[in-house]
Amino acid sequence: MPKDSVATIINVTAVIVAVTDEVPRVLTIDQAATGEFALPNGPFQPEHDDGLESCLRRWVEAQTGLDLYYVEQLYTFGNRYRDPGEIAGGPRVVSVAYIALTYEDAVDEKTAQWRDWYRFLPWEDWRSERPAIIADKIEPALQRWV
Repeated sequence: MPKDSVATIINVTAVIVAVTDEVPRVLTIDQAATGEFALPNGPFQPEHDDGLESCLRRWVEAQTGLDLYYVEQLYTFGNRYRDPGEIAGGPRVVSVAYIALTYEDAVDEKTAQWRDWYRFLPWEDWRSERPAIIADKIEPALQRWV
């Protein structure tokens, strides 16, 4: 590799969404058995993967046991230093995110779990009233910013 070239990893990430009993749910995995959860993801391996979508499907099935149906590319993230590993001197990570819509099918519960969407996005939960987090956290932060 030339001296001034930069190593790059292409990572695929799945946002897998289901709606159960009128509640949006997202599928998460236990990232590297740390007890912290993440979206299903993994590196693209050109020597093994025909394309990015087939790579995504392979990682999702390996990490969750779920066979995806509808998948659509959502966004590509490639900003420098957005990955902590790059900050520490590692390679740059370009993440290609996909959204998959499905039913809340059974998954390998040792590694994957369906979670309430509003756990991650509480300001979006208007089912009963205006979310308290808007007045408690978001509006004061915006006022300080303005």
